[in-house]
Amino acid sequence: MKNISKILRSPVKRKIIGFFCENPQSVDSVRGISTWINVKPEVVKKMLEELTTEGILIAHRGSSTTGYAYTQDKKIIEQIELGLSSSNKKNNILNKFLINLRAINRLK
Repeated sequence: MKNISKILRSPVKRKIIGFFCENPQSVDSVRGISTWINVKPEVVKKMLEELTTEGILIAHRGSSTTGYAYTQDKKIIEQIELGLSSSNKKNNILNKFLINLRAINRLK
């Protein structure tokens, strides 16, 4: 698996991983995941395949459709949780900075 922070830089991959983190026992199709995260199916399909290659998702291929599920590998799950936590902290710091910057600009 690549560096998780690189994987999480993709907003679509982040949404997909977030969906599976919140629903770890879920198995869903491209269409279903696309609906849940509000992203075009063709984009979701490409990202799902990349996440499967990385070992983050498991593809259950049937004759007419593929269902995707979250990995059960505890090491990968731990890395993802740490990556999401770190990324969320960075976003919170950035948001606070922007709020303070707007407040300063209003005082001028």
